[in-house]
Amino acid sequence: MSEPFAQGEDHPACGICPSKRLPREAFVVYSRPSWECPFDPADGFRYTLDDRTPACVHPHKVGLEPDRIAPPPRTEPEPVPEATPRRSRWRWSFRDR
Repeated sequence: MSEPFAQGEDHPACGICPSKRLPREAFVVYSRPSWECPFDPADGFRYTLDDRTPACVHPHKVGLEPDRIAPPPRTEPEPVPEATPRRSRWRWSFRDR
């Protein structure tokens, strides 16, 4: 196995960056974090959606040009709040006593 791309403890790459554990040919570099390379909470790393290739999302920290340009954020419609049933006003009645 070849050496990891990022060498040394003083390298500015993130702690979870694949460049700290994999050679350069084993990971892709995105221009920024994206929905195309989500974080996997099971092992704590980012992977591409298509083939689960490890992904770095901070090219400026590893000193590389991005392999892939991150798409714009998804625009999801605003969630419509559910209508709550209208309550009748609560009154304190002294006559019921």
